[in-house]
Amino acid sequence: MRRLPVFFVLDVSESMAGDNIRQLNQVLEGIVKSLRTDPHALETVYISIIVFAGKAKTLTPLVELASFYPPRLPLGSGTSLGVALDHLMAEMDRSLVKNTAEQKGDWKPVVYLLTDGKPTDQAEAAIKKWRDKFSSRASMIAIGIGQYASVTSLRNLTEDAFVLTATTDEDFARFIRWMSQSMSAQSRSVSAGPAEKVNLAKLDDSIMKKIEEIAQAAQVDEDFVILTGRCQNTKLPYVMRYERIAPEVMRTAQVNAETVLYNLNAVFPLEMDYFDLSDDRVMAKSVNSNMLIGAPGCPHCGNSIGFAVCSCGQLMCLRGTGEATCPWCGTVGNYTMAKENGPGMDVTRSRG
Repeated sequence: MRRLPVFFVLDVSESMAGDNIRQLNQVLEGIVKSLRTDPHALETVYISIIVFAGKAKTLTPLVELASFYPPRLPLGSGTSLGVALDHLMAEMDRSLVKNTAEQKGDWKPVVYLLTDGKPTDQAEAAIKKWRDKFSSRASMIAIGIGQYASVTSLRNLTEDAFVLTATTDEDFARFIRWMSQSMSAQSRSVSAGPAEKVNLAKLDDSIMKKIEEIAQAAQVDEDFVILTGRCQNTKLPYVMRYERIAPEVMRTAQVNAETVLYNLNAVFPLEMDYFDLSDDRVMAKSVNSNMLIGAPGCPHCGNSIGFAVCSCGQLMCLRGTGEATCPWCGTVGNYTMAKENGPGMDVTRSRG
C-alpha cells in the first residue's frame, strides 16, 4: 500500500507556553484517536512531527498511524520559520519514497504548519525555495494560531492559509474535528487516484478564517516581550511572557512621548531541553524595564524575585538583596533593589 505522508510542523516557541502547548498536544491526540477509526487512514497515513523555535528538530520520523503516539512537545526560544522550512524540505528529500520504474512512490505529502507568532529569522529565501521547488510536490496548510500570527509569511507560503481564533476547549475540539475530517478526506481521495489539490473539510468560520490579506512581518515579535531567566538554585530556565497593551502617553518632566507598555501575562518553568531548540545567535534587541508592568517570582524554587539582572546581562531569581551567584556566568555579585522612579534597565529580549 502506498503511503500518504503527513508532516506536522509545529511552533514551540516560548509564546506557545501554557494553554497553547497543552491544546496543541490535545490536537495531536484527538486527530490520532479520530483517524484510527477510519480504515482508509489506517492503511495509508504516515505521520511525522517536526518542531521549531530558534532551531528545528524532527521528534517523530514518518511512522504508520497505527504505531504513532504523540511525543511530548518541548519549548525553545525564537520563531525561526526559515529554519523550520529548510529542515522540513531536507526531511522530505530524505524520507519520501519516489516513483521509479520498479515501484510506486508515496502519495503527494500533506504538511500542516501551525504557528502563533512572527518569524524571528530571515525566512524569505526558504519561503521562495518552498514555492519554487516543493509547493508542486506537497500540499501545505498553514494555520496561524491567534491574533499575533504572521499572515504575511503564511499567505506567501500557500493559498491554503488560515487564522485559528479558537479560545476555548470546545473551539479546539471543533478544530480537531476539522483537521481529522480533512485528513480522512485526503486519505480517501488518494485511494481513488492522485488529486491536484488537497481535500479539506468544510471550514468552520466560527473558529477559522482564510487569510486573504497580507500584513507585514517582523524579525522580533513586537506583540510580546519574552524574557528568559534562570533559577539560582536549580539552574533551570524559566520564561516570562509580557503581552503588549494599548499605547499610553507617558508624561514626565523630561519626556512627553508615546510609548508601548507590556503587561506580565505568565511565567513558565522549563527544562534544560529549552536550550536544545533555542536560537543561539546573539540577540541585540532589548527592552527597558520601565516598559514592563509586573515582575514574577521564580517558578522553580519560589524565590520572591524572579527579575534580577546580572552584569553579564542575563536574568535570574533572588531570595532577596545581598550576595548571590549568577547561574548563567557564575559571577558572584551584590544585588540591591532598583530605584522606584529610576531610568530602568535595558534587558535583552528573547526572540518570541
